[in-house]
Amino acid sequence: MDILSEATELLGPPVKVERHRGWATFWCPFHDDLARRGNRGRPNFGVQLDGGYWKCLRCGASGSNLSTLRRKLGAWRPRPVARAPSDPPKVTQLNEALSEARASLPGSPAESYLAQRGLRAHIALAYGLGYGLSNPSVHLEVVQAARRARLVAEDGHWLWAGGLVYADPPVNPITIQVRHLRQGEDKKYQTWGRLTRPLGSWRLTAKTRTVIVLEGLLDMLVIAQALRDRREDGSTGVVYTGGASPSRPMLEWFAACAFEFLLIPDPDEAGQSWTKAIRTAIRRGEGQSRLVRTPDGLDPDRAVLEGWWPEGV
Repeated sequence: MDILSEATELLGPPVKVERHRGWATFWCPFHDDLARRGNRGRPNFGVQLDGGYWKCLRCGASGSNLSTLRRKLGAWRPRPVARAPSDPPKVTQLNEALSEARASLPGSPAESYLAQRGLRAHIALAYGLGYGLSNPSVHLEVVQAARRARLVAEDGHWLWAGGLVYADPPVNPITIQVRHLRQGEDKKYQTWGRLTRPLGSWRLTAKTRTVIVLEGLLDMLVIAQALRDRREDGSTGVVYTGGASPSRPMLEWFAACAFEFLLIPDPDEAGQSWTKAIRTAIRRGEGQSRLVRTPDGLDPDRAVLEGWWPEGV
């Protein structure tokens, strides 16, 4: 649902929509605007169509987004987060290529890399990790889908070649992220598809109460492994944001979910801005957040492998 549709659901049909200005005008629900409809009264309530900011020029009511408007109107409800997009991400058609990547993981440099990072085989299996081939043996339509997703170069070379491949979810993915392992590669991570929700959230279930949130793939995998070793009962899940700058749809996911979120940032300046963005999003909804810092300036995965564990989990 876009901002105009959501505003219409809350306020009724707009009096005027000025898309060139990015605003829609409604009768204000907080004073007698509605009573003056049809009697030469002027609507005073505007909604900004890009970000959802709203304000009444007469009574002064205002808010930063439509979630605050819902609460003020007594109409708050968690926003659905699993809507099917109008056009599916192009990476959804790459299941055959992902199967090839997973079959190529045993004995590959990616398997050796995982072992060096302290990860065991069962985690690779649970999360469907694979090894990117430069020319996987797949049908033509899959190659064409990969081209449309801009995952294949003009010379036919698959851009995930030589990397650790993670698809989210494993079947019909919305996002594919690759941790490049080749020497001299200028990108550490590369992503295809949409970052509309934290990666790994496909594993959250009705039993989940606490969600550990991290920035990176390896951090998530190491903590997921530790949860398994501790025989955690499924009430705790773990996700990552695919970097230090969560997308707007991802932040909306945090605002819509009523978990207890345990944030473990990387110990750098980017980690501080990451923490601020996510905590701000969580405060807009019904979830709770708790910040946990790793000891001695260690990255989260390294701290856990060295024996540290967040208190209360």
